[in-house]
Amino acid sequence: MGYEDRVVAFIDILGFKNSLDKSNSDIKEFDRILTTLNDLKDFFIKPKDKYDLEADKNLGADTHVIQISDSLIISRLIQEKGGLFHMFFDCRLAIHSLISNGFLCRGAIKYGKMYHKDTTIFGQAYLDAYSAEGKEKLPIIKFDKDLFEIVKYFPGPANKGHEKWEINYLKQNCKKLGSDEYYLDYFTDYDNLVGGGPGTASIHYSKLRDIIVDGLNDPELSMNPNAYNKLRWAADQFNLTAKQFELDFIK
Repeated sequence: MGYEDRVVAFIDILGFKNSLDKSNSDIKEFDRILTTLNDLKDFFIKPKDKYDLEADKNLGADTHVIQISDSLIISRLIQEKGGLFHMFFDCRLAIHSLISNGFLCRGAIKYGKMYHKDTTIFGQAYLDAYSAEGKEKLPIIKFDKDLFEIVKYFPGPANKGHEKWEINYLKQNCKKLGSDEYYLDYFTDYDNLVGGGPGTASIHYSKLRDIIVDGLNDPELSMNPNAYNKLRWAADQFNLTAKQFELDFIK
């Protein structure tokens, strides 16, 4: 069998330790944690019916997901047709599912040699994603720009010959983090990738606003510069599009 070439996302829930501490004496916090993890499990870890299996076969897909406490790990074969689109979509859904339950997250997407079957996972790509997530200071899911090169070789079935269009489409809701890195811009993508109809984005982003404001107003956070700076950055990004969703700026 040996290693496969896979794209892997390692996603970690931010503030989970504080939430756990609170849940020891607060049943509502316990329920929030349980709901959050069950929501992720119900979407990402579920049996596939015959239609899903047939679609995977046609795309050359072999997706595996592990949820361990506050971490979600998703991997897909690098040669899956349109696989990068599906990976980005999965990561965005994870981000917005967590926002709905009052959490932000941090993560990284990498590719390379890796073994992943069911709950068994190891290999350099996994180690790279785990390490990159741990080093990141901002509440984002980041990836190297050369990830877009995968699309040139394995575009979606309908985009064969139109790989540049697919790459530009994927870049629509991504922002540059530096010359060689991007991140998934979850402050702008809800309507066209996740939303459930008119007005739902405003409702959803008001929850994001509450997470940021509540965090910035937490007295304990002022003693933790790293945590405060994460939320201050998120507040600045939120303010760039607040007017678009008819929401108040965060002062």
